[in-house]
Amino acid sequence: FFRSAPYNLFDFKEQPGGLLTYFDPNLRKFYGLNDRYAIVDSFKTGNGYVTDFHDLQVLPNGHALLIAYEGQAVGMDTVVAGGDPHASVIGLIVQELDENKNVVFQWRSWDHFKIIEASVSPEVNLLGSTIDYVHGNSVEIMQDGNLLISSRHMNELTKIDRQTGDVLWRMGRNALNNEFTFPNDARGWSHQHDARIQSNGHLTLFDNGNNLSPEYSRALEFELDEENLVATKVWQYRHVPDVYGGFMGNVQRHPDGSTTIGWGGTFYPP
Repeated sequence: FFRSAPYNLFDFKEQPGGLLTYFDPNLRKFYGLNDRYAIVDSFKTGNGYVTDFHDLQVLPNGHALLIAYEGQAVGMDTVVAGGDPHASVIGLIVQELDENKNVVFQWRSWDHFKIIEASVSPEVNLLGSTIDYVHGNSVEIMQDGNLLISSRHMNELTKIDRQTGDVLWRMGRNALNNEFTFPNDARGWSHQHDARIQSNGHLTLFDNGNNLSPEYSRALEFELDEENLVATKVWQYRHVPDVYGGFMGNVQRHPDGSTTIGWGGTFYPP
Protein backbone atom coordinates (compact mmCIF):
# COMPACT_ATOMS: atom_id res chain seq x y z
CA PHE A 1 0.00 0.00 0.00
CA PHE A 2 1.26 3.46 -0.88
CA ARG A 3 -0.48 6.81 -0.95
CA SER A 4 1.24 10.13 -1.57
CA ALA A 5 0.21 13.25 0.31
CA PRO A 6 1.21 16.85 -0.53
CA TYR A 7 2.14 17.51 3.10
CA ASN A 8 3.15 15.60 6.22
CA LEU A 9 0.61 13.31 7.87
CA PHE A 10 0.98 12.26 11.51
CA ASP A 11 0.36 9.34 13.87
CA PHE A 12 -0.36 6.71 11.22
CA LYS A 13 -1.14 3.47 13.06
CA GLU A 14 -3.42 0.48 13.36
CA GLN A 15 -6.07 0.70 16.07
CA PRO A 16 -6.90 -2.41 18.15
CA GLY A 17 -9.98 -3.11 16.00
CA GLY A 18 -7.97 -3.00 12.77
CA LEU A 19 -8.85 0.52 11.66
CA LEU A 20 -5.88 2.42 10.21
CA THR A 21 -5.84 6.03 11.37
CA TYR A 22 -3.78 9.11 10.63
CA PHE A 23 -3.92 12.83 11.34
CA ASP A 24 -4.36 15.37 8.55
CA PRO A 25 -2.85 18.69 9.74
CA ASN A 26 -4.59 20.77 7.08
CA LEU A 27 -8.07 19.53 7.96
CA ARG A 28 -7.20 19.19 11.68
CA LYS A 29 -8.79 15.79 12.12
CA PHE A 30 -7.99 12.09 12.16
CA TYR A 31 -9.19 9.80 9.39
CA GLY A 32 -9.83 6.06 9.56
CA LEU A 33 -9.14 3.60 6.71
CA ASN A 34 -10.62 0.14 6.31
CA ASP A 35 -8.74 -2.95 5.08
CA ARG A 36 -9.13 -1.71 1.50
CA TYR A 37 -7.54 1.63 2.48
CA ALA A 38 -10.74 3.56 1.89
CA ILE A 39 -11.63 6.38 4.29
CA VAL A 40 -14.56 5.18 6.39
CA ASP A 41 -14.44 7.41 9.48
CA SER A 42 -13.07 10.61 10.93
CA PHE A 43 -12.45 11.94 14.43
CA LYS A 44 -12.07 15.44 15.84
CA THR A 45 -12.49 17.05 19.23
CA GLY A 46 -15.76 18.75 20.10
CA ASN A 47 -16.84 21.81 22.08
CA GLY A 48 -14.92 24.14 19.77
CA TYR A 49 -11.46 22.71 20.51
CA VAL A 50 -8.98 22.14 17.68
CA THR A 51 -7.77 18.55 17.48
CA ASP A 52 -4.12 17.89 18.31
CA PHE A 53 -2.11 15.38 16.27
CA HIS A 54 -0.34 13.56 19.09
CA ASP A 55 -2.76 10.72 19.77
CA LEU A 56 -6.03 8.99 18.92
CA GLN A 57 -7.16 5.84 20.69
CA VAL A 58 -10.24 4.07 19.27
CA LEU A 59 -11.81 1.92 21.99
CA PRO A 60 -13.54 -1.46 21.53
CA ASN A 61 -16.98 0.10 22.10
CA GLY A 62 -16.46 2.57 19.25
CA HIS A 63 -15.62 5.49 21.52
CA ALA A 64 -12.47 7.51 20.87
CA LEU A 65 -9.93 9.32 23.05
CA LEU A 66 -8.46 12.56 21.68
CA ILE A 67 -6.52 15.53 22.94
CA ALA A 68 -6.42 19.24 22.13
CA TYR A 69 -4.30 22.19 23.18
CA GLU A 70 -5.89 25.41 24.40
CA GLY A 71 -4.14 28.76 24.73
CA GLN A 72 -5.28 31.29 27.31
CA ALA A 73 -4.05 34.78 28.11
CA VAL A 74 -2.49 34.75 31.58
CA GLY A 75 -0.89 37.57 33.53
CA MET A 76 2.21 35.58 34.47
CA ASP A 77 3.49 38.50 36.53
CA THR A 78 0.89 37.40 39.11
CA VAL A 79 2.21 33.81 38.99
CA VAL A 80 6.01 34.19 39.03
CA ALA A 81 8.28 37.17 39.61
CA GLY A 82 9.27 38.69 36.29
CA GLY A 83 6.51 36.91 34.38
CA ASP A 84 5.02 38.37 31.21
CA PRO A 85 1.75 40.18 32.07
CA HIS A 86 0.41 39.27 28.61
CA ALA A 87 1.63 35.70 28.25
CA SER A 88 -0.12 33.02 26.23
CA VAL A 89 -0.26 29.79 28.26
CA ILE A 90 -1.14 26.51 26.56
CA GLY A 91 -3.17 23.94 28.46
CA LEU A 92 -4.32 20.39 27.67
CA ILE A 93 -7.82 19.12 26.89
CA VAL A 94 -8.67 15.41 26.95
CA GLN A 95 -11.94 14.21 25.45
CA GLU A 96 -13.81 10.96 24.98
CA LEU A 97 -16.25 10.81 22.06
CA ASP A 98 -19.01 8.24 21.72
CA GLU A 99 -19.74 6.36 18.49
CA ASN A 100 -21.85 9.32 17.30
CA LYS A 101 -18.94 11.73 17.94
CA ASN A 102 -20.60 13.35 20.95
CA VAL A 103 -18.29 14.47 23.77
CA VAL A 104 -19.13 12.22 26.73
CA PHE A 105 -16.09 13.10 28.87
CA GLN A 106 -13.86 16.16 29.01
CA TRP A 107 -10.87 16.96 31.21
CA ARG A 108 -9.00 20.28 31.31
CA SER A 109 -5.53 20.77 32.74
CA TRP A 110 -6.57 24.25 33.90
CA ASP A 111 -8.80 22.63 36.52
CA HIS A 112 -6.12 20.30 37.92
CA PHE A 113 -2.56 21.42 37.06
CA LYS A 114 -0.82 24.62 38.11
CA ILE A 115 1.38 26.40 35.59
CA ILE A 116 4.29 26.40 38.03
CA GLU A 117 4.18 22.58 38.09
CA ALA A 118 5.89 22.53 34.68
CA SER A 119 9.47 21.30 34.51
CA VAL A 120 11.43 24.52 33.97
CA SER A 121 13.85 23.74 31.15
CA PRO A 122 14.90 25.02 27.72
CA GLU A 123 11.47 23.81 26.56
CA VAL A 124 9.51 25.72 29.22
CA ASN A 125 10.34 29.29 30.21
CA LEU A 126 7.90 30.64 32.78
CA LEU A 127 9.11 34.16 31.96
CA GLY A 128 8.44 33.77 28.24
CA SER A 129 5.59 35.13 26.14
CA THR A 130 4.33 31.64 25.24
CA ILE A 131 4.33 28.85 27.82
CA ASP A 132 3.40 25.30 26.85
CA TYR A 133 3.27 24.06 30.42
CA VAL A 134 1.73 20.60 29.91
CA HIS A 135 2.36 19.39 26.33
CA GLY A 136 0.25 16.26 26.61
CA ASN A 137 1.31 13.67 24.07
CA SER A 138 -0.57 10.42 24.80
CA VAL A 139 -3.81 9.25 26.37
CA GLU A 140 -4.44 5.63 27.32
CA ILE A 141 -7.25 3.62 28.88
CA MET A 142 -6.12 1.58 31.88
CA GLN A 143 -7.32 -1.87 32.88
CA ASP A 144 -9.76 -0.44 35.45
CA GLY A 145 -11.30 1.84 32.81
CA ASN A 146 -9.66 5.06 33.97
CA LEU A 147 -7.30 7.19 31.88
CA LEU A 148 -3.55 7.70 31.82
CA ILE A 149 -2.10 10.84 30.24
CA SER A 150 1.50 11.73 29.51
CA SER A 151 2.51 15.36 30.08
CA ARG A 152 5.91 15.88 28.47
CA HIS A 153 6.67 19.31 29.90
CA MET A 154 5.85 18.14 33.43
CA ASN A 155 7.82 14.84 33.23
CA GLU A 156 4.58 13.36 34.57
CA LEU A 157 2.13 10.53 33.98
CA THR A 158 -1.26 11.16 35.55
CA LYS A 159 -4.12 8.77 36.22
CA ILE A 160 -7.54 10.38 35.82
CA ASP A 161 -10.92 9.12 36.98
CA ARG A 162 -12.88 8.62 33.76
CA GLN A 163 -16.18 9.43 35.47
CA THR A 164 -15.36 12.43 37.66
CA GLY A 165 -12.13 13.78 36.14
CA ASP A 166 -10.42 13.63 39.53
CA VAL A 167 -6.67 13.04 39.58
CA LEU A 168 -6.08 9.60 41.13
CA TRP A 169 -2.29 9.66 41.18
CA ARG A 170 0.71 11.47 39.69
CA MET A 171 3.92 9.73 38.68
CA GLY A 172 7.42 10.71 37.58
CA ARG A 173 10.65 10.79 39.57
CA ASN A 174 11.51 14.09 37.87
CA ALA A 175 8.00 15.52 38.22
CA LEU A 176 7.21 18.13 40.84
CA ASN A 177 4.23 16.22 42.23
CA ASN A 178 5.47 12.63 41.99
CA GLU A 179 3.70 10.26 44.39
CA PHE A 180 5.52 7.03 43.45
CA THR A 181 8.71 5.41 44.64
CA PHE A 182 11.06 3.83 42.09
CA PRO A 183 13.18 1.26 43.94
CA ASN A 184 15.45 0.36 41.02
CA ASP A 185 15.45 3.36 38.69
CA ALA A 186 17.35 6.30 40.13
CA ARG A 187 17.54 8.25 36.85
CA GLY A 188 13.83 8.70 36.16
CA TRP A 189 12.40 9.69 32.81
CA SER A 190 12.21 13.12 31.23
CA HIS A 191 10.04 14.60 28.44
CA GLN A 192 8.60 11.15 27.79
CA HIS A 193 6.28 9.90 25.04
CA ASP A 194 3.84 7.05 24.40
CA ALA A 195 2.84 5.89 27.88
CA ARG A 196 0.94 2.60 27.40
CA ILE A 197 -0.55 -0.08 29.62
CA GLN A 198 0.18 -3.61 28.44
CA SER A 199 -2.09 -6.66 28.77
CA ASN A 200 -0.24 -7.70 31.95
CA GLY A 201 -0.82 -4.29 33.51
CA HIS A 202 2.76 -3.14 33.03
CA LEU A 203 3.55 0.41 31.94
CA THR A 204 5.77 1.05 28.92
CA LEU A 205 7.02 4.42 27.70
CA PHE A 206 9.71 6.12 25.67
CA ASP A 207 12.06 8.14 27.87
CA ASN A 208 13.45 10.93 25.70
CA GLY A 209 15.89 11.90 28.46
CA ASN A 210 15.91 15.65 27.83
CA ASN A 211 18.02 17.69 30.25
CA LEU A 212 19.32 14.63 32.12
CA SER A 213 23.05 13.99 32.41
CA PRO A 214 24.18 12.27 30.33
CA GLU A 215 21.47 12.81 27.70
CA TYR A 216 20.33 9.54 26.15
CA SER A 217 16.99 7.96 25.33
CA ARG A 218 15.67 4.54 26.29
CA ALA A 219 12.60 2.32 26.33
CA LEU A 220 11.18 1.52 29.77
CA GLU A 221 8.79 -0.99 31.30
CA PHE A 222 7.50 -0.87 34.90
CA GLU A 223 5.38 -3.12 37.05
CA LEU A 224 2.92 -0.92 38.93
CA ASP A 225 1.74 -1.35 42.50
CA GLU A 226 -1.03 1.23 42.56
CA GLU A 227 -2.05 0.47 46.13
CA ASN A 228 1.38 1.28 47.55
CA LEU A 229 2.40 3.65 44.70
CA VAL A 230 5.52 1.73 43.72
CA ALA A 231 6.86 1.46 40.14
CA THR A 232 9.43 -1.32 39.70
CA LYS A 233 11.48 -1.36 36.52
CA VAL A 234 11.32 -4.77 34.89
CA TRP A 235 12.94 -3.96 31.53
CA GLN A 236 14.75 -1.23 29.69
CA TYR A 237 16.53 -0.90 26.38
CA ARG A 238 19.36 1.48 25.55
CA HIS A 239 20.85 1.58 22.09
CA VAL A 240 24.55 0.69 21.81
CA PRO A 241 26.04 3.22 21.38
CA ASP A 242 23.57 5.54 23.09
CA VAL A 243 21.06 7.44 20.97
CA TYR A 244 19.45 10.67 22.13
CA GLY A 245 16.03 11.35 20.64
CA GLY A 246 15.13 14.71 22.10
CA PHE A 247 11.59 14.78 20.68
CA MET A 248 8.96 12.29 19.46
CA GLY A 249 9.49 8.53 19.90
CA ASN A 250 7.52 5.46 20.95
CA VAL A 251 7.68 1.93 22.35
CA GLN A 252 5.37 -0.70 20.86
CA ARG A 253 5.04 -4.16 22.41
CA HIS A 254 3.93 -6.98 20.09
CA PRO A 255 1.88 -10.11 20.91
CA ASP A 256 4.97 -12.34 20.61
CA GLY A 257 6.75 -10.28 23.27
CA SER A 258 9.04 -8.40 20.89
CA THR A 259 9.25 -4.62 20.97
CA THR A 260 9.61 -1.96 18.29
CA ILE A 261 11.23 1.32 19.39
CA GLY A 262 10.88 4.54 17.44
CA TRP A 263 13.81 6.69 18.54
CA GLY A 264 12.12 9.96 17.60
CA GLY A 265 14.04 13.02 16.47
CA THR A 266 17.55 11.76 17.07
CA PHE A 267 20.82 13.50 17.72
CA TYR A 268 23.40 10.78 17.08
CA PRO A 269 25.65 10.40 18.93
CA PRO A 270 24.29 12.26 22.01
